[in-house]
Amino acid sequence: MEHLEEIKINDIWQHNVNLLIGSGASFGLFPTLATQMKNESIETIGKYFEDENKLQLKSLLFMYYYVNCIEPVISFDIEYTKLGADLNLEEDIQKLSVIKNYQILLKTLKTIASKNKSQKKANIFTTNYDSCFADAYEELLLEESNLEFVLNDGSKGFRRKFIEARHFDTSEIKHSIFGKNCFNTPQANLVHIHGSAFWTLNDNRIAVNYDDKDCKFEDKFFDSVKSELEELEAILNNEESTRDAFDTITFNGTFSDIEKIFWATYKKLPIVNPTKWKFHETVFDEHYYQMLRLMSYELEKQDSALIVFGFSFADEHITNLIKRSLGNKSLTMYLCCFDPLTIDAMEALFGSFNNVKLIKLDGFLDFDAFNNKVFKLPS
Repeated sequence: MEHLEEIKINDIWQHNVNLLIGSGASFGLFPTLATQMKNESIETIGKYFEDENKLQLKSLLFMYYYVNCIEPVISFDIEYTKLGADLNLEEDIQKLSVIKNYQILLKTLKTIASKNKSQKKANIFTTNYDSCFADAYEELLLEESNLEFVLNDGSKGFRRKFIEARHFDTSEIKHSIFGKNCFNTPQANLVHIHGSAFWTLNDNRIAVNYDDKDCKFEDKFFDSVKSELEELEAILNNEESTRDAFDTITFNGTFSDIEKIFWATYKKLPIVNPTKWKFHETVFDEHYYQMLRLMSYELEKQDSALIVFGFSFADEHITNLIKRSLGNKSLTMYLCCFDPLTIDAMEALFGSFNNVKLIKLDGFLDFDAFNNKVFKLPS
């Protein structure tokens, strides 16, 4: 397996370019599924609770996951943050810097797509529930009113926008004034594999509304389980903790009632459950597998490139799909490794494939480093 410090864009921009973006890209704006415990994440702990039939602990973990990982995504408002309305300048600057990195990435993809002679597009597959790509794209539109670049999230409509897999096959064509010349507008397809916090079910179709800031649960809903959530958080944030520590958590008498109400609402969310990697709703589940098929189709094309950043490979469906796709010897996968531990994990997972290249730096490979050192346009 070859180790590199950068991706030479001149080698790939005539290829079918695909990105797989995980929660590491939104770090600093939204929490990830990582914990301070050794070799543990929300996924692994949740699966442990399921396997051991520790149902109250599983419910508590998902409440923690909702409060700390999902609600911040739903409630984030870029205009509110730009105004500094939270009165926390340092935190607002950090949040906006994440969006700025998404903008830089989109600009890079715009250039790549515009120079591609065979197809004027790239594909972004993301497991994130957030609206970072949508927010970043609109920031680009505000900066450049004549932006010749399309971000296609698979939706069509006006008051109600509906997402369907077939919409990713569409592109925008621009004509000259008298119609003598036409060309495809450079495009990036944005595919939310794990769903989006801004999706809803509407008459058995998936509707999307990025203005939907409804946090789903009433204010103070989680107050009655505050002490249990604090106990859980203390364990998750202690690197010396073991799984046995969770058994010390005690539940008050009303927890069972709160638990029932919680699951009734949580199961309506259009996002993949991070333990079994499935949606609770059939329509979303069908869309998930359609998006996996789309990803498989793109990776099977001749001369394809897959750039992976901020993704942990915890989803076994995606991991197995990529391993099968690597049978296409004209596909090259570039794995961006955040730190030495990530390098070890990726070597264990993909070490037998000679068309996988590991990208590593002397320091941490965060989003800044990705844009400025690894996946940058040639001078």
